[in-house]
Amino acid sequence: MTRKTTTPIEVTEILALREAGYTVLAISQKLNISVRTIHRHLATHGIKKGSLKEEVIEKARTELFKLVTSNPAIREQAAKLIVDDIAHSNHLRAIMIEASEHLKATTLQEAVLVMRGAAAYSTAFKNTSDTIRHSLGADKLTDEESELPELIITELTSEQIKEMVRDSMVEED
Repeated sequence: MTRKTTTPIEVTEILALREAGYTVLAISQKLNISVRTIHRHLATHGIKKGSLKEEVIEKARTELFKLVTSNPAIREQAAKLIVDDIAHSNHLRAIMIEASEHLKATTLQEAVLVMRGAAAYSTAFKNTSDTIRHSLGADKLTDEESELPELIITELTSEQIKEMVRDSMVEED
């Protein structure tokens, strides 16, 4: 397996995120870098949570500010997060659907557990639905935008078709 080297920007992000109070696991998930690699970089720089030197923090902030103030970088990161949210929500939904098929009870005690499972299932299902709607921006639609447009189908006469052809020829000239 080839080892992916950590870029200087990623190291800067690791240090800045740690100083900001992120856990190593959160940093790992956010940057797609292994926990062990993050621990190694933190140890190399002598970093413990909340112990960064002011100049290191300022350098990291400056580099991150340059990175995130670029409009394409912001859009790319936002797109990645949306795709990631949707992928996780869909994965969780698939797991829940499979698990829900096994929610059956034969005793009162099992029925209580099934009801607890169903409540957890419905909460998780709502949360994943909300995540998908929020990621796609569907929660920001107004009532007017959420209505589908009306589709009207009419049969054209041969005279209307000839007129449309004439009009398109006039536009091309």
